[in-house]
This record gives sequence, C-alpha cells and structure tokens, in this order.
Amino acid sequence: MVVEAGVHTVADGGAPDRVEILERWSQGLQMVHVAHNIASERFDHWNRVSGITTAMLSAVVGTTLFASLSTSGLTGVRVVAGAASLLAAALSAGQLVWNYPELASRHRDAAVRYAALRRQVELRLANRDQTTDADVDVTSSAWEQIEQSAPQLPIGVRRRARRELAGVPPRT
Repeated sequence: MVVEAGVHTVADGGAPDRVEILERWSQGLQMVHVAHNIASERFDHWNRVSGITTAMLSAVVGTTLFASLSTSGLTGVRVVAGAASLLAAALSAGQLVWNYPELASRHRDAAVRYAALRRQVELRLANRDQTTDADVDVTSSAWEQIEQSAPQLPIGVRRRARRELAGVPPRT
C-alpha cells in the first residue's frame, strides 16, 4: 500500500482519499438538490390544484344553492349541491392539514442550501491538490446540518431525481 501524506488510495487497497470522498458527495448533493427542487415544484402544483378545485366547487355550490332556492322542487339539485359542499369543505380542511405552501417553501430552501454546499464541494474539487481533511470535515458537518433541517423527501421524488440525473426521460 502506498501512503502519501497520510492518504490511502482505493487503487492501493486503502480507504478512499479526500478527493474520492468529495466526488461521491458531490453526486449525492446533486441528487438531493434536484430532488428537493422536484418536491418543491410538486407541492406548489398540488397547492394550485387543490386551491382551484376548492374555489370551483365553492362557486358551483353557491350557484346551485341559489338556483335550487328559486326552484325548490329539484331534490337532485339539492343533493348534488350538498355533496359538492361537503367536498369543498373537505378540500378546504385538507389544504390546512397538508400545508402545501409551507412544504414547497421548505423544500425550496433545502434545495438552495444543498446547491450552495454542492458548489463549495465543486470548488474544492477544482483545487483538489489543496483539499485537506478539514475540507472533508467541514463539508460533512454542513451536510448534516442541512439534512437535519430539511423536510423528508418522498420516495417517488428520490426515484424521479435519480432518473433525471441518469438521463432517463420522464414518464408521461
């Protein structure tokens, strides 16, 4: 085994060196960066879908109730209006519980922090001859801090991020 300045290389059968570690971490950071961007977009989308659906159902309920008051003999119209009213109420409650805007914002913040750390790692890799153990330690600590505050990624989002990074076209 060859040892240079206390660094063992994988080629020599030793532990990975600092540059190899940072290269792997750069790939991992790219994946979580992309995944949090995808999650942010997904939660923004669901916020719009649920908000528009709730508004449309509320408008239908209001219009239907107004129409049923003028023609009180239409029981079917009242049943449909009642069902739409319940669905609109459930969607409104769901928007409060799911809190899509907050989730989207937290994922967006995590994506920004992961991107910044990724750029730092790329700069360290560009100056690979000057990379020290302290660089690896600082990167590890920063990643742990981001990971502790970042929201959990849904499994499907992780899969989609891996597919995008592998160049696999998105499913339609």
